[in-house]
Amino acid sequence: MTDLETIAAALERLPRGGVAVLCTLMRVAGSAYRGAGARMLVLPDDTTVGAVSGGCLEKDLVAHAAKVRASGAATHVVYDLTADDDAPWGLNMGCRARLDLLLEPHTPGDPPSWLAAALEATRTREPLVIATVFQSPEGTASPGTRLLAYGDGRLEGSIAGELGDALRVDALRVLREERSDAVEHTVAGAAAAALVEYLAPPVAVLACGDGQDAAILVRLATALGWHGRQVRLDEPLGTLDERTAAVIMTHHYGRDRALLATLLRSHARYVGVLGPRARTTQLLADLTAEGAAPNPAQQLRLAAPVGLDIGAETPDEVALAILAEVRAVLSGRSGGRLRERTGPIHDRR
Repeated sequence: MTDLETIAAALERLPRGGVAVLCTLMRVAGSAYRGAGARMLVLPDDTTVGAVSGGCLEKDLVAHAAKVRASGAATHVVYDLTADDDAPWGLNMGCRARLDLLLEPHTPGDPPSWLAAALEATRTREPLVIATVFQSPEGTASPGTRLLAYGDGRLEGSIAGELGDALRVDALRVLREERSDAVEHTVAGAAAAALVEYLAPPVAVLACGDGQDAAILVRLATALGWHGRQVRLDEPLGTLDERTAAVIMTHHYGRDRALLATLLRSHARYVGVLGPRARTTQLLADLTAEGAAPNPAQQLRLAAPVGLDIGAETPDEVALAILAEVRAVLSGRSGGRLRERTGPIHDRR
């Protein structure tokens, strides 16, 4: 399940009269465990679902959530850890970051409209942009006011005036760029800030094969919140797009050859072939002899042998190596060790 699906399920289980507080990380300046858009739900008994940090902020956020529960109003909370380790709240994190969070109360009932829209977009694998105000001058949009931009460019929301105009432009830009952005605008002489969050369609993983290894790959992909599907003999592949990863693992040479030819012609961003390099080389040679040689662009999408080099041995470890490579490819990363990365860990938001 995705974070949003997990939170929505927890909200559905709220007891009558209970109030949960949704904590959303809106903006990060500096180094932090998670990026903007991370969410945690504080339940009425102060237990939590999800996480916005590596455990550093959660206890303090539970205390803030009690105040939000009592007031019934959304609140903007700032943790500025850039100056001293012995911050006033005594967290002693040493992360050197400034974190803006929005805390919102939720009562039992249907999910809020923005969350319902996000769940539907996840189900249909459509992109969605959610612009959420977390700081604004008095008299403009209150914290927690939202505007949605759908994949077809349709806008939904009622943020009026200068701020609404600016956020509509921001939302459509983020939809085009496919990258979240924390934005700030001057409204009535004061600062207004919002997270304009891009929710990408879930990754679709097709495990082409009848065996247990294909089933394990689907199971792990589903656990990540991706859409996993095992494609057995003669089953249709379905729609393949740029957020689709297809892995050929039939253990049958003729079927692998036919699948490879089809998948390389498709829009699938990632095409993996299980097995030794020499076997894939022979598959490509056969396709060339048949007049179906892949072009350079198609070959760049081919991962063979499939997966990252992590020393995987068991089917579960192989599935881990494959999905880690898929994540790296879709993120435009090399899949190397973070200690050797010179840039920031998280993409800009």
